[in-house]
Amino acid sequence: MESMKFKTDFLKRMHSPQQMQLLFNHLPDVYFFVKDLKGRFVMANDTFVRQCGAEMEAEIVGKTDFDYFPMGRAESYVKDDHFVMETGESIIDRVELAPDPGNSIHWFITTKVPLYSSEGEIIGLAGTARDITRAGLALRPYTEMQEVLEHVRDNYANSIEIKELAALMHLSISQFERRFRKVFQISPLKHIMNVRIRAASLLLTTTNDTIAAIALDCGFYDHSHFTRNFRKLMGVSPREFRRQYVG
Repeated sequence: MESMKFKTDFLKRMHSPQQMQLLFNHLPDVYFFVKDLKGRFVMANDTFVRQCGAEMEAEIVGKTDFDYFPMGRAESYVKDDHFVMETGESIIDRVELAPDPGNSIHWFITTKVPLYSSEGEIIGLAGTARDITRAGLALRPYTEMQEVLEHVRDNYANSIEIKELAALMHLSISQFERRFRKVFQISPLKHIMNVRIRAASLLLTTTNDTIAAIALDCGFYDHSHFTRNFRKLMGVSPREFRRQYVG
């Protein structure tokens, strides 16, 4: 099969056992993948294959993020890939939001490292993504916030007060805000807003619901409030986002 020959030829050129070991040290229960310089998948574990909606690794070999993920997410992944492959610098344990296969919003910890040929040339990258919410890994201090993250994920459509989240951690509001910001480098309010915007982005690209309805479904009190915050985070209005990624 042509895709498997492509994989074999690539792996013959790869000579970076230390980099691969770095990735496997982050297993188990992660999404694992390898890409070439053109962003084509070369190998992946079963978890990542299922994330792409495929059953076998051979189905995704030679394809790219744009074949499996919404345009906005694919562009974000490719931007990070270019950084790693052009600079030779690794991205280690970056905390980011993304939908899981069931379209729930989760925190992921992503690692990407460059892969080198025996001649010392970068020929691609390898990466892992760990789902903090579901993996059950010993990833303190992230996991100590799991109940808070789940509460926001499950209730973003409703009003959420910081004192509710602080109570879940048995902390004062000021103590909770300081700890949350230290772990995630953003405020709790900004996290809630990010979850709502990410959820709205998904609805904009997967449903025909009106923008006003999506705003209410994602916890915004009116259309203008939604549009203002969506543009601030995504760089375009909800209408422009839908037109850009759906057509």
